[in-house]
Amino acid sequence: MNELLAQMQDHLPPVFAGVEIDQLTGNAIRWRTIQNLRACRNVPERKKIPQGCFKKDGNRKILIVRDPFLSWWFTQLEDA
Repeated sequence: MNELLAQMQDHLPPVFAGVEIDQLTGNAIRWRTIQNLRACRNVPERKKIPQGCFKKDGNRKILIVRDPFLSWWFTQLEDA
């Protein structure tokens, strides 16, 4: 897992527009799903995305802060 985290940190910019996450991750992470998790108040604690993963640019543009977001995302992964 540490190798995968390092690869993703090398590939993703430190901050990027949320709408770019599908393309940047090869659809491994979907912006629509992230938006749903951010909006839903009844999501189990394990799936809630910490607010520190996001910044707002202007009225509508949501930015993702790479390192806190990846830290959260890696807690969601399981071996297949």
